[in-house]
Amino acid sequence: MERASATSDAPQLLSATVDNLADLRSATLDAKVDAANGSEQGSVKLHGPFEVGEKGDTPRFALSAELTADGRTESAGVTSTGDEAFATLKGTTYEVPSLIAGQLTAGVEQALAQGGPLIGIDLKRWVPNPTNAGTADVGGVETVKLTGDADVARVIADINLLSGQLQTLQVPGMSGKVPSKIPADAADQVKDLKVTVFTGAEDQVLRRLVVEGSAVTGGATALLDLTLTKVGEEQQIEAPKDAKPFAELLGQFQTR
Repeated sequence: MERASATSDAPQLLSATVDNLADLRSATLDAKVDAANGSEQGSVKLHGPFEVGEKGDTPRFALSAELTADGRTESAGVTSTGDEAFATLKGTTYEVPSLIAGQLTAGVEQALAQGGPLIGIDLKRWVPNPTNAGTADVGGVETVKLTGDADVARVIADINLLSGQLQTLQVPGMSGKVPSKIPADAADQVKDLKVTVFTGAEDQVLRRLVVEGSAVTGGATALLDLTLTKVGEEQQIEAPKDAKPFAELLGQFQTR
């Protein structure tokens, strides 16, 4: 594979990056999706390492989520070592029985097994006419920055899909509901929407994806900011220490 540079053809680089999404077998993920529904404002944040084995293997991950809506923030986490699963709520980690673990991690495992939450998104349709904006460092890796004006309707539809996938990270007691969809008519309220894709110069694998623009009424907004670091490396995913019995978590809700 030829190393990409600031003079590489932008459409070809973007196409190669999309083709390589299925090769994202391990990385540390940082993602934020801002969502709005009428007067409601909210965001979904997701952070942590994941590692996908061979087909049929159980993905390993240690992901934490933060959901914000109506000025309130709730956080939770799910860890799967492949053999054991754990749930974290309000800073305390609990062991999860195997019968419940499958239900708890099913949504995340499905997304990772399919190649990650971006596997169904064609970035070429987001940015019909990308330009090469030079090189940039992302997590210590040299990348080529591809940018261009976005197809607003296509981006909003796909971000709604991604937002729904990020919210598969749920544990008991996490009741906060973040607006999961950007209204379809939001395209009329957004101008100058721009997509920037940072692709590895060496491997043409996605390292960062940013979608930002400004509302018709003024004010900049970032709809999506996703960064992947330690791509292709072995991830440190271990069973949390001092995990409490799952019965203690259930007891909290039974006494309310």
